[in-house]
Amino acid sequence: MNKHVAPQLNRRTFVIGTAAIGTGLALGLDLPFGGPTVVRAADGSPEVNAWVVIRPDDTVVIRIARSEMGQGTLTGLAQLVAEELECDWSKVTTEFPSPGQSVARKRVWGEFSTGGSRGIRTSQDYVRKGGATARMMLIQAAANDWKVPASECTAANSMITHAPSGRTTTYGKVAEAAAQLSPPSDVKLKDPKDWKIAGKALKRLDSPDKVTCDHLWHRRQATRHAECRDQGLPGHRRQAEEL
Repeated sequence: MNKHVAPQLNRRTFVIGTAAIGTGLALGLDLPFGGPTVVRAADGSPEVNAWVVIRPDDTVVIRIARSEMGQGTLTGLAQLVAEELECDWSKVTTEFPSPGQSVARKRVWGEFSTGGSRGIRTSQDYVRKGGATARMMLIQAAANDWKVPASECTAANSMITHAPSGRTTTYGKVAEAAAQLSPPSDVKLKDPKDWKIAGKALKRLDSPDKVTCDHLWHRRQATRHAECRDQGLPGHRRQAEEL
């Protein structure tokens, strides 16, 4: 996994696709870390909160609101969320919400500006709380299903375990139920000395797309075709196919 999600655009779905993605991220959530109404990503997967979407196959989508400009912000912020979430890093991917979507949701993702290491330094606290909050909601959902106290359950590597009974479940199986819970008010963050993902030298999530130019390719193809159509230039279909 470990790949940033690039929209698969083509000349027919450029406008429709971007609108659908925008709608998927912007559905009426007005609380920083979730709420009782299930909000869904563009693919229908439930948001546990604004920072974390978990698919049925246990893929974890982490929302990143800062720009990746070569300094490692995307991977660093994803590590901070994943650390508190206690998820399987190999199943983590990321996506960018837009500033417009953030405004529509009362700036749920905070500040978007990025410069040097500022993106991590000024947002590390609340993105970690986003991951920790999601973890607590997932644990609570599993505990509710098992009818046991949440304090008897633990989470690690995208698995929830109830040690007294030996029962286990995965994040993907309880994400829907977790998304319906109200977020906890008291969220405790991990001591950095216990970090297993954050602060570690892991492979950067943005490297594959930079090597293959996936983001640039799809953006250029969609934009160039849209410009040709708008100007009514003859042969625009053939030109778009050749891009």
